[in-house]
Amino acid sequence: MTSGLDHTVRLNRPADFIAIVPYMLGFHPQRSIVAMAFEPTADPDSTARGLRFSVRVDLPDRSEDTPDLAQHFAELLTRNGTERAMLIGYGPGWHVTPVIDAVRGALSDAGIDTIDALRVEDGRYWSYTCPDPDCCSPDGVPYDAGTNPAAAAAVFAGYVARPDRAALEAMLAPAGGQDREQVRAATRDACAEARSLLADEDDRDWYHVGLAQVAAALDRTQAGQDLSADAVAWLGVRLTAIFVRDAAMTLIGRYDDDTHIRLWTQLTRRVEPDFAAPPAALLAFLALRTGDGPLARVAVERALSVDPRYSLAGLIRTALDCGLPPETVCGMDFAGMADEIADKAAQCPDLAQPVLPVGW
Repeated sequence: MTSGLDHTVRLNRPADFIAIVPYMLGFHPQRSIVAMAFEPTADPDSTARGLRFSVRVDLPDRSEDTPDLAQHFAELLTRNGTERAMLIGYGPGWHVTPVIDAVRGALSDAGIDTIDALRVEDGRYWSYTCPDPDCCSPDGVPYDAGTNPAAAAAVFAGYVARPDRAALEAMLAPAGGQDREQVRAATRDACAEARSLLADEDDRDWYHVGLAQVAAALDRTQAGQDLSADAVAWLGVRLTAIFVRDAAMTLIGRYDDDTHIRLWTQLTRRVEPDFAAPPAALLAFLALRTGDGPLARVAVERALSVDPRYSLAGLIRTALDCGLPPETVCGMDFAGMADEIADKAAQCPDLAQPVLPVGW
């Protein structure tokens, strides 16, 4: 689920809604159905009250899965207090039409009004609600999203629409080349040193050292500087400790969300893949907090691909599946958790120590 744009964009025609979707999702959807949820308004013919959020799912491969998908849409929109929605299906008619029909029926049963329902394919759209052939030709209505004012406004506001979801996933793919070789060597050294320190059995303060390293990395990221291979390797090692990972969340607010997202994106890509679950989960959390549902989903999948049982990623996936609104996360007092986490780290110091992946 993706929250609405935080800039004023006028959406009046079907082509406007189609043009804005890729910027809300972060990529151009294919073989998908998108629901755009609007704030309630006293005027049933107006969308002036604003777009609240959008949600996208893949079209089902099997027709027998369509009723469950339709019910999922209805439950998600109902849970978030939606009264009015726009539906857009992407793909050929044989694939889109049964899904649109099922979703419209489920929304109607849930008391949600469908403003319009469109099908988009090859630069044309068809409306399932407009019976006028002069307005909506049976051959489809051509549109040009590239010249649409709504798309231009989104670009001006800094939003990006990638070619497809694969392009979004590529943002978090492991880095290669010389950087990968340097980080791999640095990670071996960091793991060897960590094992030596753990074997000393002294009262080393793993928690505060780890928190300081995270803060230093955020400082460098905020200044527009990349991390060294050694810094990436040590952060990968430190973040395997639950309390150090949680401590990173207490710095939300001390540094802006964009700085956090840039750091956790960099670490997700640059750490050795076996160490990617913690930074990917932190990235997913920040993306959820900022309303970037597609990035949150891709980051969660990256974390779970490394460790299918990684609990923080599992919780975020559940939040995404349930349509948890970003406002819920934004209301959390992260700085207020710092003392509590520090106290727990003092009581259970083992949970502040690195837990190295097998083979490291």
